[in-house]
Amino acid sequence: MKAKDLAKKLGVSPATISLVLNNKPGISDTLRKSLLRQIQDLGYGQMLCESCREGAAPGQQPAPKAPEPYGGGCACKSIAYLIYHEHDYLEDMNDPYNFFSGVLEGIEAEAWEHDYCLIMLHAGRYKKATVEEQLRRAGNVVGVIVHPCTLNEQMAETARALPVPCVFMDAYTDSTWQPPSVCISNSQGMHRAVEHLKSLGHRRIGYVSSGWRSNLNLERHRCFIEAMKELDLKFDPGDLFVGGDEFRPTGSGLAEAFKAGGAAPTALICEGDLQAIKAIRTLQQMGLRVPEDVSVVGFDDSPVCTSVEPAITTIRNSPQLMGRQCVLMLENLLRLKDLGEEPWLRYELPASLVLRSSTGPAPGDK
Repeated sequence: MKAKDLAKKLGVSPATISLVLNNKPGISDTLRKSLLRQIQDLGYGQMLCESCREGAAPGQQPAPKAPEPYGGGCACKSIAYLIYHEHDYLEDMNDPYNFFSGVLEGIEAEAWEHDYCLIMLHAGRYKKATVEEQLRRAGNVVGVIVHPCTLNEQMAETARALPVPCVFMDAYTDSTWQPPSVCISNSQGMHRAVEHLKSLGHRRIGYVSSGWRSNLNLERHRCFIEAMKELDLKFDPGDLFVGGDEFRPTGSGLAEAFKAGGAAPTALICEGDLQAIKAIRTLQQMGLRVPEDVSVVGFDDSPVCTSVEPAITTIRNSPQLMGRQCVLMLENLLRLKDLGEEPWLRYELPASLVLRSSTGPAPGDK
C-alpha cells in the first residue's frame, strides 16, 4: 500500500502519515501513538521505518547494534559441509567437473527450505584445525555433511566422535562401520554403460582408470567388472588402462596399448569424464577416430562433456540432487535422534545413460 492510500484510510493528510512512517517530529505524541497503533492493527507495520519500529524518539536514529560475537553468535541452526581430503588435489584440480560447486548449490538450496544456515569446512592433512575445533568455533551446528575424497579410518573415527549426526557423500567402505550416506548407483551406471556398448556390437571393452585409488574410484572399477560378468562379456586384465594421476594427464598406458598393433578394445569405459577426454585426445593423436574406430563412455555428465568433439556419451550424476538428498537425510537423522533411534541409512541416486556422439557401432558391425 502507498503512503497516500494509508493516509486516506486513516483519515489524515499524506504529510501527517509521512511524519509517522519516517519517525519525524511535527505532530503531537497523542496523535502519533494513535496512528502507530492503527497502522500496526491494520497489518501495515512493515511500512514503518527502522527507528520507528525500534522505539526511537522522533528525529533520532536507532542505537547501533552490537556486533555479533565471532562464532556461536548465529541464532540460526547450521549445517556444516565438510570436505575431507588427504592430498592437495583440490587446489590442483580447480574442480574441473564443477562437482563440489554443484553439491554446494544443492545443499544450500535444500538447507534454506528447512531454515538452516550453511557453513563450509575443510579437514585433512593440510588443515591445522581439527574438525571439532572448527565446529566449536562455527557455533550452532546441528549436523554435518561429510564429503570424503578418501574415506579412511581416521575420518571414520572423527565422524563417530562428533556430538552431532553426520551424513556421508560418496562413502564406499569395506569397514564394518557403514555411515549414513548418499551415493550414486555406480552399479547401475556401469551396467547401463556396458549394456549400451554391447547393444552396439562391442565385445571387447577396456576400462580407463585415473590410478588414484580413492574409495569411489575403486568402487566404480569393481562395478564395471561385475557388469561385464552380468552381461556375459569377458574382461581381459590387459585392457585396464591407467592414465596416471587423475589431475595430471599422461594417457601413456592407453597410447602404448593401441600402438602395439595387436588386437585392442573397440570401446572404452572411463572412470570419469576427465579420463574420457584424455582417452579421446590420445586416440585422436594416434590417428584413430572416435567413435568410428573406438567408442568412449565417460561417467558423471560434467559440463565438459558437451564442450569437446565428439560430445561424450556418459552416465549422469547430479551433484545438486546429491546435495539436496544429503540435507533431507540429515533432517531425518535429527528427527530420529530425538526419538532415541540410530538407524543405518543409505540412499543411492539412480544413474542414467546420456547418449551423445562418442559411441557408435563396433567397427566389424558397420
